[in-house]
Amino acid sequence: MLFEKNKFPMNIFIVFEKVKPVVYTSQTLTSNHFVCLIPSNWYKNINIFMKNELFLATTFLVDSTIIDLLKYNDNIMFLNEKKRFLKYNIYYTYMLKNRLTLLQLFKTPTLDTIDNIYYNSSWLERENSEMYGINYINKKDNRSLLLDYSRNEYPMLKDFPTEGYDEIYFDFFENKINYIKNEFIEL
Repeated sequence: MLFEKNKFPMNIFIVFEKVKPVVYTSQTLTSNHFVCLIPSNWYKNINIFMKNELFLATTFLVDSTIIDLLKYNDNIMFLNEKKRFLKYNIYYTYMLKNRLTLLQLFKTPTLDTIDNIYYNSSWLERENSEMYGINYINKKDNRSLLLDYSRNEYPMLKDFPTEGYDEIYFDFFENKINYIKNEFIEL
């Protein structure tokens, strides 16, 4: 492991040795930023541990998003098998003044929710669900943020078409959104 013993408590070493993550760090650029690639089945347990650990209790979820790896699987060197999605969460620990990025690779678009652990993750998970089609297990709020409720399209996926067969416009006289099927629309 690349953690320095003086920067982290011993409990963190015990948990991270059991998980066996791949840890990346850079001493020249930012010595307080660690990147860990963890297995998908440990995702929720690691978040629960970070929230309950004494030295990590002041951890705040900064950002969470997903990258679609549909066309990048051959170029990424740490992929042993074909995975479709890469999710990363960025945390900041106020007590230790460290930044931790947790990466996880997964095939199926189904994950455990952490909105009962970090309350700001509810909005971030709703955004991931809407843009990438990720289904969160035990999610309380599944409303859409930006897209229409009647459409099941995920615009951030690599296989989403950039040119389509629908023309969309807002009709001010009828006060509704109209979809017109055309043979081909050029953007």
